Amino acid sequence: MKKVLPLILVLTALLAACGPKAAPTIDAASVQASAVAMAYTMAAQTQAAMPTATFTPSPTATFTPAPPTPTFFVLPTIPTVLASPTKAGDGPCWHAMMPNPPGRKFTARVWNTTGAPVNGNICLYWDRSGNEVTGVIGISLGKNADVRLEVPQGCYSSFFYVNNPKKQSTAFGTALCANNGDKWTFKITPNSVVMLPP
Repeated sequence: MKKVLPLILVLTALLAACGPKAAPTIDAASVQASAVAMAYTMAAQTQAAMPTATFTPSPTATFTPAPPTPTFFVLPTIPTVLASPTKAGDGPCWHAMMPNPPGRKFTARVWNTTGAPVNGNICLYWDRSGNEVTGVIGISLGKNADVRLEVPQGCYSSFFYVNNPKKQSTAFGTALCANNGDKWTFKITPNSVVMLPP
């Protein structure tokens, strides 16, 4: 038994050394980067899958009417209603805001208070001056940074990705309305966007 035990130990050590190497582990930053890339890919694929505005020509008369036939009683007539074509993806927040839009403006301060960089936008969906100006302004801000913009008075919605490495989140707000030319502040917090009056 004393001679067999060292032989078994040596064979076990040799076989263990010849085995496959352990699989490397994935670090948290790689997992996070893959998740962000996958989210952007899903958003892009969703956008690409939306139907486009296809021109639908109006029908043209290419037939000749049949000669009238005598009828013994009056038939009821149902009016024909044609559906009007609509464009998919059409709305106030589907396009960029025009540069230097007309109408009454106010100073907007977009202030990041999250302690992490943010990427997102503010969208004017109702123009107070009646010029029907709408659109999105894309904004990227560093940690605790702010930016000032001259934008039309009206109601805005906003959406921002909070890029905190410890806990990523999204901040959004709606019905953020400015009704005068003073300075209004869009305050970005980790989970919401609020508008502070002058």
